[in-house]
Amino acid sequence: MGAARGPDHQQDRNLVQLPSFTSSPLLTISEDLIYAMNNISSLVGVEWYFGLPFLNEQEIPTIIEDVSSILGTNLLGFQMANEPEIYESHGKKPAPYQIPEYMADWERVRSTYAADRTDLIAPNVCCPWTIDELLTAGFLTQFAPHLHSVSIQHYKDNACANALIPMPPQDAFLTYQTHSSAQKFWNPDINASQIINAAGKDFIMLETNTASCSRFAGGPGSYAGGLYLIDLAPQGASIGVSQIILHNGGVGQAYNLFTPPPNNQSTFRQWTTTPHYYSTLIMGEVMEEHGSQVMDLLLGGNSTHTPGYAIYKSGTPIKLALFNYIPDPSGANDAQFNFPSTQPSVRVKAGQTMGDQFGSDGRLRGEEQTQTVQCNAGTCTVTVKAPQFALVFLDNQDTIDPGLSTQTILATSNGRGGAQEAFNVGGTSSGSQVYASSAQKRVFVTGVLAGVVAMVVGAWAVLAR
Repeated sequence: MGAARGPDHQQDRNLVQLPSFTSSPLLTISEDLIYAMNNISSLVGVEWYFGLPFLNEQEIPTIIEDVSSILGTNLLGFQMANEPEIYESHGKKPAPYQIPEYMADWERVRSTYAADRTDLIAPNVCCPWTIDELLTAGFLTQFAPHLHSVSIQHYKDNACANALIPMPPQDAFLTYQTHSSAQKFWNPDINASQIINAAGKDFIMLETNTASCSRFAGGPGSYAGGLYLIDLAPQGASIGVSQIILHNGGVGQAYNLFTPPPNNQSTFRQWTTTPHYYSTLIMGEVMEEHGSQVMDLLLGGNSTHTPGYAIYKSGTPIKLALFNYIPDPSGANDAQFNFPSTQPSVRVKAGQTMGDQFGSDGRLRGEEQTQTVQCNAGTCTVTVKAPQFALVFLDNQDTIDPGLSTQTILATSNGRGGAQEAFNVGGTSSGSQVYASSAQKRVFVTGVLAGVVAMVVGAWAVLAR
């Protein structure tokens, strides 16, 4: 880490304490932190987004200069403003502060302190404004030359202290065990995604996780929450979302990817790795590094318990992502997915874990196991246990690459067929039809997500850019 080479940067704090809301503390950032970020990038190739203060706006030029010079090409862009629709209710901006006032304010800050930037990220709306309302008001039309990407923030459930209808944890748990939850999450953003992609901008989910404020115990931090996050990523990609960034909170938050030791943080192997961490590792493998196209296959008539996706590269299907949400370890509800293949077998890689609670040092442990499952008469059958996720590879590799990275990266439709019938994997062009015809390999994640993990390539921003 480099020594501090300049003054600390101060960001916003809430000057008014309101009931039911946490007062945002003063955030002071030393240049040491920025140098540490760049050192992380040199080790594992991380790229960064950096937030700009929207109250202490006089700090913006210095922050931009320092962060840009230190991070260099590892900097993706600057987020400017965060959840602006709650500025008024939190006492940060005078009333009225609605979409017209926000857009005028954003342009004032941009033109005064960041006039030459073309890498800004906005509008970062979460609730109750919608991205469609901002697009209708002309946000993208007016500010496109200055934007790196268009961003939103959203959670499946509101678990904050001010939630109008608190949900019992057991009820919440059940809602994370269906494919329809991932579909419903993205449905409001389909129209916006089409408009944003047509304008040549990335559409980013800049903050999400299972439930806001991480207040649900059980569901969001369980294997069900892990499966839900795996499903959320390809579902978002299927409507044109470029990236998803998962939020982490303080120690003890249910949806954190990992938890440090309770006392001495240098203690060896006392970290706790949660199901959500495994989800990000898996999705780093599901999505291609240089871009993927994803189709929800709507298996079994859009089954909410046994869904599947086809992942394409340059119009060719290369992977299948298969789910079984049913919480039944007896075997009675194991799902069989059949698909044609000219290869004699499929391969399975598993057997590694990060360790039990307070037993991880951030590295996979255990002996890597590769299993072979025989195909028959040109058909491969993948059995996905209940509950489980399987990733099937359709590329031409004969073996699973044992050298895949296990480093964690900190951010940075239509179909046919059925779960019990042969896949007819549709191409991305009208009238095209492509069949799986080469080596298949499986990766499994079971209901005991913290115990077994399969093939991994780390990514926090889990969708291909």
